[in-house]
Amino acid sequence: MTVDLRGLTFSYPGTSYPGTELFRNLSLHADGPGLTAILGPSGCGKTTLLRLIAGFLRPQSGTVSVEGPISYVFQESRLFPWLSILQNVSLPLLEWLPKKDAEYRALRMLELVGLADKAHVKPAHLSGGQQQRVSLARAFVFPAKVMLMDEPFQALDLPLRIQLMDLFLRLLQEEPRLVLAVTHDPREAIYLADRCFILQGKPVRPVWDEPIRLSREERQYSSPAHAEVEARMFAYLANTFTDQA
Repeated sequence: MTVDLRGLTFSYPGTSYPGTELFRNLSLHADGPGLTAILGPSGCGKTTLLRLIAGFLRPQSGTVSVEGPISYVFQESRLFPWLSILQNVSLPLLEWLPKKDAEYRALRMLELVGLADKAHVKPAHLSGGQQQRVSLARAFVFPAKVMLMDEPFQALDLPLRIQLMDLFLRLLQEEPRLVLAVTHDPREAIYLADRCFILQGKPVRPVWDEPIRLSREERQYSSPAHAEVEARMFAYLANTFTDQA
């Protein structure tokens, strides 16, 4: 369960001239199981980095190595509105399994996220939080060694966000894998992550790379230990905003 970036250089088309690279000679390594959080201000290139890892974009130079297949959780649930919830979750499996087996596995995952009773309804009949639970189920039902997450909890209010983060952690324990999660919220990173990167600058580089060695109790938003790590992260993030202003 590894993701390895070596000497990565990337510019979007039309900006490929000296001094305009989003990434220049960037190297990062993450292994799992567990969650590695990638933080930085909006527009710094976090989502682009996930797209490069997923193969949606190609770097101008350098290598991206990923062990095994990838699943992806987007900011929006991205469910197919004309399919039932069961069909949405089983869809990634149909290339490898008979329909009956795919739906059996999908139904088991829906049970884990508490939505087995909604298996045959369409996404429009679910709340936003329920749709994100379906999105998590779809990502976890696929036997990927690596999962990419692009701020899937950010549109939710805080109590629901914490509820879904707790659900995610239970799923990760049930179906271990390496997760790379983009966020701009250090509290979310501390709550979820085993390790955190903070990205800064133009071109982007990591300025923070630390494990998060806190107990589950210490990761709670009201914990003094959480507040101490958060304060140190904010000091780095404040510099990223200054550099990008």
